[in-house]
Amino acid sequence: MGRHSLPDPDESSERRQDEPQTERFGFGTDSGDESDAPTSDFGDDESTTRFSVGGPGPSTGSQRAWDNGEWTGTHRAVTPGRRGVSVSIIAALVTVVVVVAVVILWRFIGDSLSSRSDAAAARCVDGELAVALVADPAIAEPITALAEQYNQTADPVGDRCVKVGVTAADSDRVVNGLKDSWPADLGERPALWIPASSVSEARLEAAKGPESVSDSRSLVSSPVVLAVAPELKDALGDQNWGTLPELQTDPASLDNLGLPGWGGLRLALPLGGDSDASYLAAEAVASASAPSGEPANAGLGAVSTLMAGVPELPDAGADTAIDALLDAQEPADAPVHAVVTTEQRVFQRATSSEVGGRLTTWLPPGPTAMADFPTVLLSGDWLSQEQVTAASEFARFLRKPEHLGELAKAGFRVEGAEPPANDVVDFAALPAPLDVGDNEVRTTIADTLTAPAESPTVTVMLDQSMPADEGGATRLANVIDALKARIQVLPPDAGVGLWTFDGVAGRSEVAGGPLSEPVNGTPRKDALIGELDGQTASAGGAVSFTTLRLVYGDATSKFREGQKNSVLVITTGPHTDQSLGAAGLQDYIRGAFRADRPVAVNVIDFGDDSDRATWESVAQITGGSYQNLDSSASPELAAAIAKMLS
Repeated sequence: MGRHSLPDPDESSERRQDEPQTERFGFGTDSGDESDAPTSDFGDDESTTRFSVGGPGPSTGSQRAWDNGEWTGTHRAVTPGRRGVSVSIIAALVTVVVVVAVVILWRFIGDSLSSRSDAAAARCVDGELAVALVADPAIAEPITALAEQYNQTADPVGDRCVKVGVTAADSDRVVNGLKDSWPADLGERPALWIPASSVSEARLEAAKGPESVSDSRSLVSSPVVLAVAPELKDALGDQNWGTLPELQTDPASLDNLGLPGWGGLRLALPLGGDSDASYLAAEAVASASAPSGEPANAGLGAVSTLMAGVPELPDAGADTAIDALLDAQEPADAPVHAVVTTEQRVFQRATSSEVGGRLTTWLPPGPTAMADFPTVLLSGDWLSQEQVTAASEFARFLRKPEHLGELAKAGFRVEGAEPPANDVVDFAALPAPLDVGDNEVRTTIADTLTAPAESPTVTVMLDQSMPADEGGATRLANVIDALKARIQVLPPDAGVGLWTFDGVAGRSEVAGGPLSEPVNGTPRKDALIGELDGQTASAGGAVSFTTLRLVYGDATSKFREGQKNSVLVITTGPHTDQSLGAAGLQDYIRGAFRADRPVAVNVIDFGDDSDRATWESVAQITGGSYQNLDSSASPELAAAIAKMLS
């Protein structure tokens, strides 16, 4: 009989006679032992139903039987009185279901709460966190665009949405505002400042201390160049920063360079809207002009010479200077032949207006004066920790490659980014950046440009007996260089006179009066420079007290209304003329001082002078100032003279 053949009906009938009444269904191969087969309750207690999942088996003891035309097997359905699944199993299944449901519900609630928290933060439940940023005008526009992008994507800080606001301002306004009173038109005091260069940061730290800055890193850069007419670029050739002062002061310098009819250089050094270019150019000039081995501030005289010859313009703005260069019918006749500025500003000018064929750039050879546009994170009691954190995050945001690429499109140099095409600026490879030393040197050079050149009336009283400073240079020579540099930049109506003294006597070298007036047929400025150049150091004492008595009486009698009148004493001491002691000098000054015609006595005193207390008292009586210096080779000398000779 084959696998699917029917069993013998007689055999099936015999089996039914020995078994209870059941209805069999074939579900699989029967093992032959029905007592161990699983059962299920279907019907009453007297009948069971068997199920088998397989086909009919062979007609043996384990075969399935055919009953009433249906297959039966050994797996019987249990009667209702018997249970196939225990209560414990059902309870376990229910427990599992409950646990799974609880876990799912817990995760749902947790995710819901987290989503609500994120949504609450996104909705700025604690309001906005305003973060003020002040940037140099040259970079303010692209920084503003990046700030708007950042504000839309920045993570909240303490459930407050960050809003960076950008204001454009020149470095001078920011430094002066943080030092004194912050200008209301610049909004809130900033948490982040992007000046044009680190020299502005150095000026801030000099005024407020290094603790005023928590971090500073260069963002982009732009070299300082001279914006010139193409003809002048060719003529300048191999000139450099160190030769510019001579080209500025020689009225025929450009004629001698093959540009007949051009006269002198007429170089403008703007102090507004020029990305610190003039400060950086001054560093380059000072460094190139300083004697070998000397710090950059030893070349301050060259800076003052350059400044003394700047063309007269309606204002000190960069746009005014460039307009004066471009608007002339003939380049030779222009009131300005060259403008110190940055490559980026020339690029912007070339893209915003038609200047083709009339404007180009000249990069002086040697180390590059570089505007490095640092991100300066400020520190102050006006800032919250959240604002400091947000400002730091925005500074990092700016340094992402895609954002630096946006700054490159504006004409800034970015490492790894291709500069935009331009017919005026070629973005040539650059030499190494200029390094002039520490912040003190940089601040001193900058002060040479920023010290107000008002119209003072000053009588200089110079000690000839000052000894040599360490290093071999005489103290007198260093003082003379600083005096000459300052006199060069004073306006023509400033009144200046010169007295000298040694251990024997004091004498008038050049009578006081306006620099524009002649002295024996020579302009007073030239006469003063000539007398200073002729001074030599002398040994012996110093009759400083008796000389001041003569000088102070002369200055009071020649008092000039509408100007600040003063006497500048530069000495090492000590006073050696016993005819007038410290008490006598102070009594004399008290009696000679007139509140309606005040003449201040300012004193620069070197070293450990035993007369220091006397000089401090004299300065106080007259409303002047006293400053003691350890050495004439320090940057403080030029700054002190610039302050007191004004």
